[in-house]
Amino acid sequence: MENKISERFPSGYGDFALQSSDGVIFYFPRHILVSTSDFFRGMFELPTSDQAQGTMHEPLVVTETADALEDLLEQIDPKMLTPALDNDKIIDILEVARKYQIQIIFDRFEEEIQVQYQLRNAPGRSTQLLLFSRPLLVLYIALQHDIESVGKRAIQELARCSSDLIGNDEIEIPTKVFKHIQRLREERIQKYRTYIDILAKARNRSPSKRSVHIHTTPCVTCAKFCSEFLFQLEKGVEEQPAWKTFNRICRAEILAKCETCRERRPRLLDSFVSQYIQWAMEALKMENSEVVAWPVV
Repeated sequence: MENKISERFPSGYGDFALQSSDGVIFYFPRHILVSTSDFFRGMFELPTSDQAQGTMHEPLVVTETADALEDLLEQIDPKMLTPALDNDKIIDILEVARKYQIQIIFDRFEEEIQVQYQLRNAPGRSTQLLLFSRPLLVLYIALQHDIESVGKRAIQELARCSSDLIGNDEIEIPTKVFKHIQRLREERIQKYRTYIDILAKARNRSPSKRSVHIHTTPCVTCAKFCSEFLFQLEKGVEEQPAWKTFNRICRAEILAKCETCRERRPRLLDSFVSQYIQWAMEALKMENSEVVAWPVV
């Protein structure tokens, strides 16, 4: 049966022929393979290299499927607009890149994760970005390929992300690394609990002892809301120990209105304005702190 020719890399596109495991032939410029791949550079420099191999009549047969080979060649072809690294294919692409020693693909992945990290606090950032949608996968890749900067960013995100992103991901990482992440999350949870305890103690004081800003006794509805607010804070930071979670729930407390109280509703946070700013600085400093040890011990 005659082999199929790639539509993306047809005859005449390059002077070297590669054949996928499922029988598709790709024509690709030899000089690009040499300049991007240590594997191919070494192969072509061998004095015993078969000059006939890589021709239409004797293509170099590789173990990758046509889809995998096309994904790889698209990443290194300067004549094409380099496609974004596909989240669903990233593990396979990097495995093939490691096999053929193509550093440029690893550099591109590392750069992309760093760019995503800079967007971590941006309003409206896409949750589909790999670092935020599957931080455990990013860490797995970093551990597999020893990409220190990527691994550290992934750990920072895992220490503050929703617990669902950890519990629902089937990616497996070493137990010691998982325990390290759990310790980081617990440190952050405890930090937020100290803030919640301060608010809870303020609620239990009489109105006159809380603050001059809280000038009325809360009605039953407000008192109930206050209890619910503290409960939601506790629950929220346990699920996602991040300042954005704490701040979002606090903003709901500030903006909430009570139909029973015709006057301004007494709010816990009224007496903690300066302290709240300090909490924000402390929490964000903790979230942005660099991961020192790599590999994780």
